[in-house]
This record gives sequence, structure tokens and C-alpha cells, in this order.
Amino acid sequence: MTPPGAESARLEGHSSWVAALCVLPDGRLASGSADKTIRLWDVMTGAESARLEGHSDSIIALCVLPDGRLASTSHDATIRLWDVKTGAESARVERHPNVNLCLLPDGRLASASDDATIRLGDVTTGAESARLEGHSSSVRALCVLPDGRLASGSADNTIRLWDIAARREIARLEIDNGVKCLAALLDGRLVAGDHNGRLHWLEIIT
Repeated sequence: MTPPGAESARLEGHSSWVAALCVLPDGRLASGSADKTIRLWDVMTGAESARLEGHSDSIIALCVLPDGRLASTSHDATIRLWDVKTGAESARVERHPNVNLCLLPDGRLASASDDATIRLGDVTTGAESARLEGHSSSVRALCVLPDGRLASGSADNTIRLWDIAARREIARLEIDNGVKCLAALLDGRLVAGDHNGRLHWLEIIT
């Protein structure tokens, strides 16, 4: 942002709120909206360069895959994979009521859900390869830690750390409200945003 935080550009085109943003390998910006579309933008000119359509409900999360495709999830309970060069849908996974997406170090895609589970899937075949269970309410946030562990945040007021290879919970952190988002800091700490608009700085258990 330009000092003191002035708006330097505005991209307009969606007809409803924007819920997800993701930078593509070619530098374009992808945005997902409640208008059921994903739009790709040239950030230098502000022009819409492509529109990806197919979801039947609001887009809620976006994630770039290692091969350059874009993964999206929606309230329509599907994960869809897109070829951003052609704009075509290349695969679809009928899964669960997804809330968030996260790419794992081994190339699999993790999806968090309202059914309190985290599901790991092969992005090529769409097959579910593992399911992480333990949360007692909606999983709202996912974040890969520098050491490869997966952190998940839930409406059950907990953040759980997972050994992905062993498919087991290895640590649990508790806060006093539901978790909405997570981010790993460069100094090794984990930041959690809660339902009351607060940020919690947490020491990660090693």
C-alpha cells in the first residue's frame, strides 16, 4: 500500500462480495466471489482477462497447485480444478461442505470442512487419501508450518497440529474463541484470528 495506506487501484466486475484471492504463477490475480465466478485480473492494467464459471454456489477458497492449475471450493460442496491458460475446468471432486483449501508439501490438497474433518486428496485423481478427525466443530482455517506439519483452526476454540504422514494430532492449542484464520510467522510463531476480531500470537510446540 502507498503511504499512508491510500488506495492505488480498484478492480471492479464481481456482482457480489469477494471471498477469496490468490496470485497465479503468471502474476495475474484470481478472485472468487459469491456471484459464483472466479475472475482473473491483469494487476498492471486492472483489466479482467478471464472468467471461470461452473460452480453453482458462492466461491469460498482458492489455491494454486504445483502444476499451475487453480483449485477452488464453493458452498456447492465441490472442489474444482482449472486450467488458467484456457479457462477450462479440468477436474471436479465431489467432496464435503468445504470451507478452506491448503496445498501440502507432498503436493496433496487439504480441505477443511463444516463437518469438522480435514480431508487430504490427490489433485490428479481427485481421490481422498486420508482424513484427519478430532475437531468437534467446523474447521475454518488451515496453514502449513515451516517444518511440514499442518495447523488447523476450528470453531471449537482449538488449533490442532497434525503429523500428516502419520495422520494423527500431535499438539493442541486452545484460545477463548472460535478460530477464523491462521498464518505462520517467520519467527516460528503462529497467528490466529478469532470470531471477535482479535489476533492471538502463539508459540508453536516443537
